[in-house]
Amino acid sequence: MRYLIAILLCVLLLTGCIESENDSFVGLDGPILESVNKDGQLEFNGVVLNSGELPVESVFVVIILKDESGNIIEANSTPLFEDGNDLILYPQQREFFTLSLDSESDNVFSKEVEIYYDVFNDTTLDVDKSQGDELDLEFN
Repeated sequence: MRYLIAILLCVLLLTGCIESENDSFVGLDGPILESVNKDGQLEFNGVVLNSGELPVESVFVVIILKDESGNIIEANSTPLFEDGNDLILYPQQREFFTLSLDSESDNVFSKEVEIYYDVFNDTTLDVDKSQGDELDLEFN
């Protein structure tokens, strides 16, 4: 019986040591500051961190507000980069975000934050090696 328990513990420990195939993890870097802006809207400010090993793109922050019954009152999203979705969040890079919602804070019972992103695919930057001889670059 002790051998069975020892084997089971070893399997559990080894399973926990196996790394995930997804080398990207994007999440919040600290708490989100909630305030009411000058227009009376709920405003959320926070920082997103890419703590993974791969760059990511098309990063969106989604905030979902729910009432006491768990019904969604309002949900809104914002791209992490205001200049466009094609910008890249590199490993260990942080970016600030701000998101405003119209709901009154008295009606909000819970808040959820979700972050969506795509792992950056570097194939658009690859040069076709079969045509490498045709490239004629001169540097002065």
